[in-house]
Formats: sequence, C-alpha cells, structure tokens
Amino acid sequence: MARRISAILRARLAAQFSGGPPWAALLAQGSFAAVLCLLARDTVGPWGYALFALSLSGGLVLLSLLGEFGGVLRRDPAGDWAEALPSSELERRLAHFALIAVLLMGLSLAVGVPAVLFAPSALGWLQRAVMFAAVLAQSIGLAAGLLAIAALLGERAEGLLVLLQTAIVAVAVSATLASLRLLGWVNALEAGKVDAPGFLAWWPSTHVASSITSPPLGVAEAAPGLPLVVALAGAVLLTLIPPAHEGRGRKSTTPLALMLAPLSALAARFWVRKDERACFHLVQDALPLERDFVLRTYPMVGLPLAFFLAGAKGDAGPEREGLLAVLLFTPAIYLPILLAHVPATSSPRARWILESAPVTAAAIRGGAVKALAVRFLVPLYVVLGGLAAVLAGPDFALRLAPAGFLITLVVMRVLYPMVVRDLPLSVAADDVEVRHDWMGMLSTLAFGLVVLAALAQYVVASTPLRALGFTILVLAMEWHTARRDRANPSVV
Repeated sequence: MARRISAILRARLAAQFSGGPPWAALLAQGSFAAVLCLLARDTVGPWGYALFALSLSGGLVLLSLLGEFGGVLRRDPAGDWAEALPSSELERRLAHFALIAVLLMGLSLAVGVPAVLFAPSALGWLQRAVMFAAVLAQSIGLAAGLLAIAALLGERAEGLLVLLQTAIVAVAVSATLASLRLLGWVNALEAGKVDAPGFLAWWPSTHVASSITSPPLGVAEAAPGLPLVVALAGAVLLTLIPPAHEGRGRKSTTPLALMLAPLSALAARFWVRKDERACFHLVQDALPLERDFVLRTYPMVGLPLAFFLAGAKGDAGPEREGLLAVLLFTPAIYLPILLAHVPATSSPRARWILESAPVTAAAIRGGAVKALAVRFLVPLYVVLGGLAAVLAGPDFALRLAPAGFLITLVVMRVLYPMVVRDLPLSVAADDVEVRHDWMGMLSTLAFGLVVLAALAQYVVASTPLRALGFTILVLAMEWHTARRDRANPSVV
C-alpha cells in the first residue's frame, strides 16, 4: 500500500512542479513575513507575538490557497490517470492528501521559519518548536476549511462561494496591512489596559496562540494539544472529502452577461476593430464560464477593497475622499492575477480555434483586452463608483471613476504582453505559467497607483472642468497605448 501511495505521489509531484518549485513566491512571502515579525518582536509580549505570527501566516497561506494552489486543493488534476492504476480509492485519496501536505509544508516553512527565528527571547526553543507546529497545523486546518466550503457550495452556489472567498481575501489583506497599527492595541491588551473584545473568541489564531504561551487576563485558555487536534481533524477532512470531478455543463448565460449585452453590442460596433471581434466575443462569452478562472481570479477583487478597509475611518471629509480615490485607482493591482489566467480553460484542445484564425497576434491581444474591459472592469467600476457616490457624493464619483477606469485599462494594455504567456482559453488551468515576482510587481503597481490617485484627487478636487481635462488626458493615453499595441505584433 505504501509503495503504491508513494508512486502516485511522486508522479503528482513531478507533474505539479514540472516547471520547477515556486521558489520566488515562497521567498517573497518569507521576506515579507520576516520584515513584519522583526517589527513586531519588540512591540508585544510572547502571547501577542504568537497571535501576530499565526494571524500573519494564516493570511498568507489563505491567499496562496485561494490563488496559485487553489486548483490542487479543489480537485485532483490527475484523477483520471490515477483511477486507471491498480490502486484503491483510499490509496488515491491518501496520495492526494500527501500532495496537499507537501504544498502546505512549503508554505508553512516560508512563513513559519521567519516567525520562529525572530521570536522574542521570552519564547524558549520548545515554545518556538510548538509555534512552528502550530503554523503547520493551522495551515492544514485552513486548507480543510476551504475544501469543505468549496465542497458544500461548489456548483450549488458558486456565486456565494466567490463572494465568500472575495471577503476572505479582503479581510486577510486588510488585516495584514493594518497589522502594525494593531500591535499597540495587542500590547495594551497584554498589559491589562484594555478589555479583550468578544471577536477574539472567534479568531482561530487566538486559541492556537493561547496553546503556545499563557494568554492575558480576559482571554480564554486553550488546550495544550490544540494544534495537534487541529492538524488531525484537518487531515481527516482533507482525506475524506473527495476532490471535485469536472463539473457538469454550465449555463451559457448569466444575469450579468444579460445585463452587459447592450454594452457589449455597442462596444463590438463602435470600439472593437473587425479583426478583433472574433477574439472579443470568444473571451467575453467563454472565459466567465471557466470555473477555475472564476474561482482563482474573482476573489482577488478583494485586493483593492483591502486598501480601503485598512485605512477606512468613520469621519467623512478629505481623508475619506483620499481613500476612495485610492480605491478607484488601485484595481489594476489585481490585473496581473486576472491576466495570468486568461489562457486557462478546461478544454485546451480547442485552442486550434485561435491558432488557425486568420488574424494577427495583435488583433487577438486587442480583442482579449477589450473583452476583459467590458466583462470585468465595467461591472467592477459600477460597484466602486456606486460606493464612492454613497460615501462621498455623486459629484466626487463622476469626477474620479471615469479616469480610474481609463487608467486601469491603460495598465491592462501594458501588462497583457508581460503577463499573458499564451493564447486566450488555450491552456489547462493547472498548466498556466506564472513566472513573475508577484510581490515585486504588485508592490510596484500599488505604489505607483497610490501616487497617481493622490495626484488625480489634487488635480480634479477644485472644478469639474479640471476633472474633464484630466479624463481627456487619460483617454488620450489609452488611445496612444492601443495604437502602439497594434503596431507590436511580436507577442501573443
């Protein structure tokens, strides 16, 4: 039995890491965790540090499980191949769990080793070892929870699943961004200066941290063996819940597609060039029906929302308007993730449709960009613009939302040839190549777009005429970028 499980696991590991292990992503996560842990070690006590390190590691692991490694968690990519082998169902499930465990171990090492190395001296080596075991146990528990949610909702309520995952991303990222501000509050809690709020009892990392070292007054004690219990329960769930098979046929139309139909027809008539229309309609109609694409990319809308949640305060005024300006200009932060999965499909053998199309690569690229703008950016900016109108007034939303949309479209045109490695809808979801330094790219985009948002708010704050002039300037940038893109036929 062990030999068969080992053989299946080796084959799956070879397939999963055919392009090499994701060292860059793991090192980026480890570096980020190390910086934050160094800042936290001298600010809080042992329990506060354990709570901070576990919450940080949980957030980073969640983002990875909802993104790059989500496909392995949700389904067995080699299920059909494994079923043809002389092995039992239990052996195949154990091999699949072993693959997930290897991935979780890598993620836990990336964020757990810095947390252990930079822990305050008050935590002994035994407690540090327990902390690392707790990071791994928490990762297993989070993976089991996500798999259970996906199995419960899945095809039954995919929209609810996407909304839930988007909320998880927004909370995880915003909590990470606001974590340094919360360290002072944790320090006051440890000193007994503030009372423990009720939500701490519902925060998973609280109970795990309390099993490592004594919690402050007002925080419930935890069982010493809690990490082991979490790991065992998660392992059982990951083994018992079967990976999802390929879904049944899905509806070819959705309510959102019906609402966007008039806009799509106008875009196809007046904006999309003749040689771009085939790819435009293919990407617009087929890409939103790809389940892997939806589950991997839609929740990442929580990234720009997280920036707003991290800095939002109750008072209206210039500060809130500044945050809303950032919210309207930072959706491009999530574009690399969206664009990288444009080639993803469950039917890669149909790639001949585009390979044999009598159009240039520039036309395919242009049609795909315009389809993404109509199908994804327009609904997103309707929501963000509505939020800005409610919180800062319709005048503010009308001044900044169009310019933010156009800036995001310009960034999409620039990023598309850098990120997209193949034709749209031409590669199996698990074979999509992601070769970028995501942390570096996302941080560069975030910095540049925040500066641009501040500049835009300053320029358009006084009169609608300035806002119109700024929007026309950005529109000219988009036209120039599109023209230059059509003249570059060398990339897909």
